[in-house]
Amino acid sequence: MPQVLDIAPLRSVVAVADCGGFHRAAAVLHLTQSAVSQHVRRIEGVVGAPIVERSGRGAVFTEVGHRVVVHARRILAAHDAALADLGATQEKVLTIGATEHGADVMLPGLTDALSERLPAWRIRFRLDRNVTLADAIEHGAVDLAVLLDGSGWDRSNASGMVALRWISARGFSVPADGPLPLVVYSEPCTLREPTFAALDKIGTSYEIAAECSDLSGLASAVRSGLGVALLPMIGRLPDGLCVAEELPEANRASVFVRGRPGVEQRLLETVDAAVRDVLSADVVTKVSA
Repeated sequence: MPQVLDIAPLRSVVAVADCGGFHRAAAVLHLTQSAVSQHVRRIEGVVGAPIVERSGRGAVFTEVGHRVVVHARRILAAHDAALADLGATQEKVLTIGATEHGADVMLPGLTDALSERLPAWRIRFRLDRNVTLADAIEHGAVDLAVLLDGSGWDRSNASGMVALRWISARGFSVPADGPLPLVVYSEPCTLREPTFAALDKIGTSYEIAAECSDLSGLASAVRSGLGVALLPMIGRLPDGLCVAEELPEANRASVFVRGRPGVEQRLLETVDAAVRDVLSADVVTKVSA
């Protein structure tokens, strides 16, 4: 029987090359790590030599392996082009992670913008905390993520900037004596240090009144009057909350788009452009108190 380079194993080999390891490749392909390893071994059986060597958590391709990857890309490109020409392509899904902040305002606009720019893709969103999404990008669990950097340092490479404002319950008064009660996200969180730094800058003492694991819990704690929170101003505030005008405006946060290892540069640039458009729209900059 003649040797055959099957499409599925070739796709796994290319994913390992693009993602830098078996674990990430498995996440991107929605396969088990064992399945990806079996695919690589199948190709090695066809060519009669090792093509990948494990190196720590990553993978290093042998000389034969590099040649296999070159041929695999050509074969897969021809295969996918043939399917497209014959109208037999499967629906392509792009998974985008986004922080909870302003999701009700940002996501409709982002969905519309991406539907125009990427008509052949179905967009799937995953809402989560910033640090969780960063880990998901690292391990290939999402294709792209819209992340928030509370420090606002790297503004030149950001997709946009959003103001950070102090949020309180309606009727809440900043205490004249004693420390300012804070409601913060539990560690790790990109907004904790900017919160403390902003108060240190103006010489205001503070104490943590509540720590929360998600936005809904944080909003509930602030709404109940436990304290104030520093949040990015994207769209409307949750019901029952308002800007604490007694406290000065803090720093601005940076919004970035990041892609998993191996993601197409065209997709990264398209989503980044869409995020820039949404952040620059008037609806995002308006705050409903």
